[in-house]
Amino acid sequence: MNFLYPQFLYALFALSIPIIIHLFNFRKTKKVYFSNTRFLQKVKEASSSKRKLKHYLILASRLLMLFFLVIAFAQPFFPSEEEASAQGKTLIYIDNSLSMNNEVDEGVAAFDEAMQYVNTLTELYPTSVEYKVLTNDFNTYSGIYQNRKEVSELTTELRMTGVTRSFEDIKERLSLQKDDGTYDVFWISDFQVSTAGKEEEIHFDSTYSVNLVPMNFTSVNNVYVDSLYLDNPFLIGDEKLKLNVVLKNIGEKEASDLIVKVYVDEVQSATASVNIKPNDIVTATFDLAFNIEGNNKCRISFEEFPVTFDNDFYFTINGSQKIDVLEIKSKSEVIHVQSVFGNEELFNLKSTNYSNLDYSLIPEADLVVVNGLENIDPSLAVVLNEYLAEYGNVIFIPASSPDIASYRQLSGLGNLTHMDSVGKVALMTPDFKDPFFENVFEETNKSFAMPEATGVVQWGRDRTALLKYNNGMPFLSKMGVNGNLYAFGSPLNTNYTSLHAHAIFVPIMYRIAAQSASKESKLYYFIDDPRITFKTDTLITDNIFKLKRGDEEIIPSQHIVGNNVFMEVPKFTLGVGFYELVFEGKKLTTLAFNASPAESDLRQYLTEDLKNTFKGKVEVFEVQDEEGFKRSVEKKYIGQPLWKYAIIIALIFLLMEVLLIRFLP
Repeated sequence: MNFLYPQFLYALFALSIPIIIHLFNFRKTKKVYFSNTRFLQKVKEASSSKRKLKHYLILASRLLMLFFLVIAFAQPFFPSEEEASAQGKTLIYIDNSLSMNNEVDEGVAAFDEAMQYVNTLTELYPTSVEYKVLTNDFNTYSGIYQNRKEVSELTTELRMTGVTRSFEDIKERLSLQKDDGTYDVFWISDFQVSTAGKEEEIHFDSTYSVNLVPMNFTSVNNVYVDSLYLDNPFLIGDEKLKLNVVLKNIGEKEASDLIVKVYVDEVQSATASVNIKPNDIVTATFDLAFNIEGNNKCRISFEEFPVTFDNDFYFTINGSQKIDVLEIKSKSEVIHVQSVFGNEELFNLKSTNYSNLDYSLIPEADLVVVNGLENIDPSLAVVLNEYLAEYGNVIFIPASSPDIASYRQLSGLGNLTHMDSVGKVALMTPDFKDPFFENVFEETNKSFAMPEATGVVQWGRDRTALLKYNNGMPFLSKMGVNGNLYAFGSPLNTNYTSLHAHAIFVPIMYRIAAQSASKESKLYYFIDDPRITFKTDTLITDNIFKLKRGDEEIIPSQHIVGNNVFMEVPKFTLGVGFYELVFEGKKLTTLAFNASPAESDLRQYLTEDLKNTFKGKVEVFEVQDEEGFKRSVEKKYIGQPLWKYAIIIALIFLLMEVLLIRFLP
């Protein structure tokens, strides 16, 4: 045991005062004469022994009261396990992601409890200590030292965000905030498995004393919308829509009779009751009938507690704009591509002979089809590569007698070689679990007959090929870094393949076109998506595109190439819901944003998992409430103060003295 103010112990000499008082009786005596003193002698002997006992007890009580009072002023304490940062600097990370809405106690959200922890921490540390507070937003205040009062004010201003951070992101950011010397670090988080990032160890060097403070949820049960899609990606007029909503149930509790509603422009359009087993996925299908014109704000909604931030899922349904398709071919009689993209309600098809090609049409197209060119001119290769580099989409169909060397000029075809003919080979049934083929067919019959093909070009093995020969070699592959090059292994004519006459051909070409439709905004975006890509026919001026919701206006980082706009998602400022995309004061479309589905998966790292993941001078605080957190901090850094106990004991002996004086005869 140590004393904070040991100089007060000199006051123990004051204990001699009551001893002196009790040893010397300073009262004046008075003689009283009695005729018979024998009886008085007996009384005097009996009362004297009682009086001595009483005086000794009072003396002991008084001495002990004074002793513990002096000890209290000296402030005794049990020393801490280790010293706090010598520099008086502390780093605090507060997880303010949406998952912290979940409860750690009945009616107590993890985020609110975390704020209490921070205030408790600053109250325990000396007033001279300064803090840097870091949140998922990585705001500018995280680089500024703040005192106790400023941190307290900050905790009242912090709000939750849809931004997620991996363990490595947070560790790197903490490293940037640290100056020379040693630091105490308090990492207060729910430690979600879904947002932790790569499964790798996080190492801290010896200059950090890291304290992990898990906010342990009372339950991780949660139902949320994982994704949704339409059966038909092309929306025209008053066609009936089939909306598929993928719902996921995380946890050990079954979701029974969950009422799921669909709202279109805040009017309820459909409803369904679903049952989802623990850790299972269910797809709910809704038939929507309304006239598809302009931008329609839609919402999936259900009631599920205690986690409510993901009970609404926002999306938009907009009437399809036509997709610009440019076909470049060498022979006018090649018509299979024209047959597929000839629907004038869906496509603006321009089919041109290579000899008459206007190169300026390429950057304006959503999809370019290079169909049967025996030789690709270097100038055309340059334009196509630039188009692909700027997120363009190209379908490449070889000629029957190709110039392989000229084909290799195209980005993604550098290892193209001629394929020796072995006759027609059947194609394998595609992997319908591949997202590309998702919902292409209502029934995925494993035994349906596939077309045959005689390949003329090959590019090596491709495990992710969309279509393969029976020998495993690719027939249709998707390549590219920014844009997408879809390469076929044979010409689309009867001498080489029957694919163009097969039922799978049109859905494949439509799916490629739908994924290339840069004019089309997606049904929804997540706040942590990297970018929004769209095409505009608007004449670009010095003005910029903005996102607007009511009085809120956001200017995202953006760059424009031709008619293509690439806009970064401003995840630090966006909220969930709808935003209008505005240019020069004119609304272009409506975009829907949702929280990352990773935030809805509430499963957490266990204490043992954290100890195995974080390496260095790291301790996991296994606490359940604010009082437990306080005790853990005191034990490690502050020590256990004992002055309160000394005060209590002193009061007990004071009370004992009063009782002895009053009631002991």
